[in-house]
Amino acid sequence: MIETDLEEEKNMMKRALSVLLAAVLLCACLPALADDGYGSFTQGSTLLRSLTHNCPNTGIMLPKQFSPYETTYLLTVADWVSRPTFTPTAMDPNAVIRVNGQIVRSGQTSQVIPMQDTPQQVDITVTNGSATTTYTIYLQRRPSEKRTRVSAGFIKNIYLKGTTWRIDADLVTIRYSGEDYGSGNLSTYTNNSVDSYDYEVDPNCIFYYGTKAQCTRATNINTFVNNYLNFSSSLYTIIYIESKIVAVFPYGADY
Repeated sequence: MIETDLEEEKNMMKRALSVLLAAVLLCACLPALADDGYGSFTQGSTLLRSLTHNCPNTGIMLPKQFSPYETTYLLTVADWVSRPTFTPTAMDPNAVIRVNGQIVRSGQTSQVIPMQDTPQQVDITVTNGSATTTYTIYLQRRPSEKRTRVSAGFIKNIYLKGTTWRIDADLVTIRYSGEDYGSGNLSTYTNNSVDSYDYEVDPNCIFYYGTKAQCTRATNINTFVNNYLNFSSSLYTIIYIESKIVAVFPYGADY
């Protein structure tokens, strides 16, 4: 009787081990499911993990922080912005993303959204199988800000449009070690991506070339353009009033 009980116990242990081994092998064969940080898994998801735009200097989005579960946003940009794009990244890389009906690969930049003077709606759909989630961004320009703005960046192109000179610049993010320009500390800059910000040049714009420590005022824009063509990699400080450039000079840290 005791031997029978021992034999039965051994058989039960073997069956339990077999079930456990089968479970381990099954898990090893399943595709890896990464936790997205929001308490759900990526496979089969119709949510976006992130959504960014190419107007970091002027774009104000509400709600400010993107959430995969918040599907409606308001994005306002400066009145001179003309070529906004979006970069949606899906939870599931196999999901199909469309921006205003045009397919965009996950993590890639969308087509340019033509700006209008009136608010417009941008729909971003994420489809997985038969399920779809739609994110809606209400995009609009803000009224012109009648104030002076200062930025820094690399000039990509200086060209005539009709009789008006224009500058296409790739702006950078400037950070000062101190709290302000008068702190006497050095600055650093970052340029995570190449963006285009196209501005009209005021007819009375002041141009300087060279270095900040030893800069020379250009007699006219043609002189500045010739210098730019020879030293086009220079970083410049650009000053605007409203949406027109009124001064350009070599960038340099404040010592």
